[in-house]
Amino acid sequence: MHSGSNNSISQKNSSTEKRRKIKQESAMASTVTMTGTDKAPSSDDNCLIFSVKDISRYPLPGCFEPSSIAFSPDDKLISYLYSPDNTLNRNIFVFDPASGKQQTLLSLPGGGLDESVLSNEEKLWRERLRERGLGITCYEWVKHSQSPRIMVPLPNGIYFLDAPSYELRLRLPSMLWSPIINPQLSPDGTMIAFVRDDEICVMSVSHGKPKQITNGAKGNQKTHGLAEYIAQEEMERENGFWWSADSSYIAFTQVDTNEIPIFRILHQGKATIGANAQEDHHYPFAGNANAKVRLGVTPVFGGGITWMDLTCGIKGKGNDDEEYLARVSWIPENVLIAQVLNRAHSKLKLLKFDIRSGRREVLLVEEDNIWINIHDCFAPLKKGIDMFAGAFIWASERSGFRHLYLYDRTGTFLGPITEGDWMVDQLIGVNEHTGLVYFTGTVDSPLETNLYSTILFPDWRFPLQKPRRLTQGRGVHVVILDHQMKRFIDIHHSLSSPPRVWLCSLEDGSLLMPLYEQPVPTPHTRRLQLSPPDLVQISAGDGTILYGALYKPDINRFGPPPYRTMISVYGGPNVQTVYNSWTNTVDMRAQYLRSKGILVWKLDNRGSARRGLKFEGALKYNLGLIDVEDQETGAKWLIEQGLAKPGRIGLYGWSYGGYMAAMAIGRCPETFKCAVAGAPVTAWDAYDTFYTEKYMGLPSNNPAGYEYSSVMHHVHGIKGKLLLVHGMIDENVHFRHTARLVNALTAAGKTYELLLFPDERHTVRQYRMYMEERIWEFIDRNL
Repeated sequence: MHSGSNNSISQKNSSTEKRRKIKQESAMASTVTMTGTDKAPSSDDNCLIFSVKDISRYPLPGCFEPSSIAFSPDDKLISYLYSPDNTLNRNIFVFDPASGKQQTLLSLPGGGLDESVLSNEEKLWRERLRERGLGITCYEWVKHSQSPRIMVPLPNGIYFLDAPSYELRLRLPSMLWSPIINPQLSPDGTMIAFVRDDEICVMSVSHGKPKQITNGAKGNQKTHGLAEYIAQEEMERENGFWWSADSSYIAFTQVDTNEIPIFRILHQGKATIGANAQEDHHYPFAGNANAKVRLGVTPVFGGGITWMDLTCGIKGKGNDDEEYLARVSWIPENVLIAQVLNRAHSKLKLLKFDIRSGRREVLLVEEDNIWINIHDCFAPLKKGIDMFAGAFIWASERSGFRHLYLYDRTGTFLGPITEGDWMVDQLIGVNEHTGLVYFTGTVDSPLETNLYSTILFPDWRFPLQKPRRLTQGRGVHVVILDHQMKRFIDIHHSLSSPPRVWLCSLEDGSLLMPLYEQPVPTPHTRRLQLSPPDLVQISAGDGTILYGALYKPDINRFGPPPYRTMISVYGGPNVQTVYNSWTNTVDMRAQYLRSKGILVWKLDNRGSARRGLKFEGALKYNLGLIDVEDQETGAKWLIEQGLAKPGRIGLYGWSYGGYMAAMAIGRCPETFKCAVAGAPVTAWDAYDTFYTEKYMGLPSNNPAGYEYSSVMHHVHGIKGKLLLVHGMIDENVHFRHTARLVNALTAAGKTYELLLFPDERHTVRQYRMYMEERIWEFIDRNL
């Protein structure tokens, strides 16, 4: 689940997101600035009224920075995707730090990727990745090639760019009825693997035809090499196959969905009927069967499949130990590693496999009675000596906060690498030569993200040293390290600064060269008179500190408070919305409402991310209880401060935020006058297994919790006005949720308004402006 918004830091993230701009004096930025369309506004521009069109425009103001930044294999070049005209259509650029020169490698005629020409499989893949980009959306450097070479997957095939001319060369065409999914280069740069028609294929980069290396999936409701829905949507595992380090083997998943009933979604807005106007999804509803997932290994150059001693999701195992295959990776000597989670999310095993026999060994077991948050903080040490030979780094929340720990090759605990009442977000890199570990985390503040270094092999007879901060400036830092661990790219933004990109020294964090900057305020923010929200602290009912963001109307235009107030809510686990980030400044709906004289408020209630396991665990078994109570506490605090008018407070949210908006207006009718609930979950028995059961347990074990957490259980309390918004082909939060709520509202004699989009999924893409107009009309009329 996700918020459907651009204004959250999610733990889902770093990898895909995994997957940033600013006028400057270097040749790279000069070129970017000259080809962009932003210009300084005239005096007439400043008189323009903030319009609904400004809400729906994407990318957001100031968020045109380069993306998908990468160092070339030899670290001499820096590549990135960028849109010179500040649109979603991106091109490939390279920058040479030594010469200061920038070069456009690939600009596609007509803009490149167009969603209308994609297969259904590719559209759903983009939904899982939250990908909105067009033109060129991804690329990959070919390692170990004699001259620079880049692979570019496009809708019509796999292409290559070769130095020095970088002319686009088609290597393998793709067809709409048989698309190429998730192409990956081998580590040695000689081969490509991809999935086509549910099977894994391999081909040489330079010559020959593709060779299919798996069989038997098509027609049997099985796939080879594709991550199942739950893995993509909830576990942040996009891949279903993995190259070995020596490029000799591919580990892959076999996903069997035979035991998951089909959930059919009809395209009610289409003029046609039949197979082209419907979709069949194997959707695992809470309490029901999951996909059965096996892990196999096959040689690339011929030979049979060896199945590892692991099958996840076997029907009838209930809360048994091995329900979800969370992560797969290779470590030296062609040893396969897997992270396996039980259905109750209380136990995770780190398993090691012998790929010749499939036999397994348990390296370690993580257990927690709140839940286990899966992560990517696992790193084998390649050059360890003595007691550290074969050792590995692993992250755990055993202390209540995620920290890094060192284990020997047998899984024996050696000692902590980090500690404290703060958390590690991501393990960024390990330099065994210098004995340093690099990570991002919340050492300075849970409202920020910074890069830090610390000692890999500390002397555990003494307290650990405080990590050394390497990034400069308050706010959010996203970093990419070079291969030699000498430099890093720092994409930095904050409430007061739009994203800028620097090349920095990994030794001390000093600036080596600015790569992309833009003026503050940006032309858009000057015209729209955007100003950042105020970040504040309040106390929850139990005294816990909560962070909020205030968007106050201009006192000169609208007079002093109190004001009509709308609460922008998400509230669900695994997401943070209040933090020192430019995305909060360019929250365009909040800014639009503020321009209309409405106070906008955000609050990260107990249960949200990056505050530690105890803070998150407040929601366990009771979604819609404490989170709604904290939101009501925030509303009452606004009234006590004289900022909000009693009886003139509403809420809006999407996905879990839509659920929160609907729950709050039902549970707290005297506090909230209206609510906009977008794509809301209305009953947790109708959402997926992984997400729901992690926080609510199995329906059979927690019937009272499931009943209370249902919006339908609280419709009798609704007094205010409710607008429900939903895409009717939403394959994540099905329209069924809104339909069930409509039935309950009708039965209870409650009025409601309905805004439907027959051709939209979980994220409204085509009709965003129309949606924003209707939402504003509703708010203005009912607040």
